[in-house]
Amino acid sequence: MNTIFVGDIHLKSRAILPLIDKIIESYNVNKVIFLGDYTDFPGQEHNIQLYVKDLIYLSEWKENALKNNIEAINLIGNHDIYYYLGTKAEFSIKDEDVFWAIGDFLEELSLQVAYQLDDIIISHAGYNQYFNPEPWHFKPLTLENSKALEQLANTIGPLRGGSSKGGSPVWADYNELISQPNKNIKKQIVGHTPTKCIDISKDIISVDTFAVDNQLRLFGNGDVLYYNKCNKFQVINTNWKSEKILVSLEQLIYS
Repeated sequence: MNTIFVGDIHLKSRAILPLIDKIIESYNVNKVIFLGDYTDFPGQEHNIQLYVKDLIYLSEWKENALKNNIEAINLIGNHDIYYYLGTKAEFSIKDEDVFWAIGDFLEELSLQVAYQLDDIIISHAGYNQYFNPEPWHFKPLTLENSKALEQLANTIGPLRGGSSKGGSPVWADYNELISQPNKNIKKQIVGHTPTKCIDISKDIISVDTFAVDNQLRLFGNGDVLYYNKCNKFQVINTNWKSEKILVSLEQLIYS
C-alpha cells in the first residue's frame, strides 16, 4: 500500500491539502497518515473564522478521501489533546463555545495516539525510553482513555518547558528521542519538532516540514514522506516555499 505521512497542519489545511491531493494522484496513494496538531496557529487564538473554516475543510477532505477509497489516519497531537480532554492550554482558542465545539469535532476524526506500519511506529512526538506503545494507543480514542490521555498531556520534558524527565508521545522533543532513545523500537516517524527537510537516513524521521511562525515565516520546505508497497521511503518535494503559498496563508488568516 502506498502511504504518505503529513506533518503538523496547525490550521493550514486549505494550503497543505491541495498539495497532498496532487501527490495522491501522482503516486497512486492509498493511505494518508496525519501526525496530529490540526489545531492552533501562532498568534491566532482569537481568530474564530480561521479555526472554523480550516477544520471544516479538513473534515470534508477526509470524507471525500474515504469515498475515493483512500484511508485517512488521524493521530493526536499535543495541541489537539487539550481540546479532546476539555482542558484549555495557553495556546488554545480563547472563545469558550468554539473551544468545546473543536473538542466535539476532533472526536469525529477518530483520533489515536499511534499507528504501526510494518515495523515502523508512527506518533505525533515519538517514544523515548520513558514510554512504550500500549495496545490502546493503536485504537481510536474513547472516553475510557481520558485518564491515560491526561498523563500524556501532562508529561512534558525539560526541552519543552516541563519538569518530567522526558516528554510523552504527544510532547517529546526530537532531541529527547535522540538522547533518551527507546531501544525497543527500531524505526519511528514523528512530527511535533519542526524540521527544515526530511532525512530518511535516520531511524527517527521527522516530517514536521510545514511549520510557520506568527509572522508567516516558513521554517520547513514542505517535503512529504512517501512509503511504497516495496517498503521503501522517498521524499516528495512540494511547492511549499513559494510566493503562492505565502499569499495563500495570508488569505487564510486575514480573510
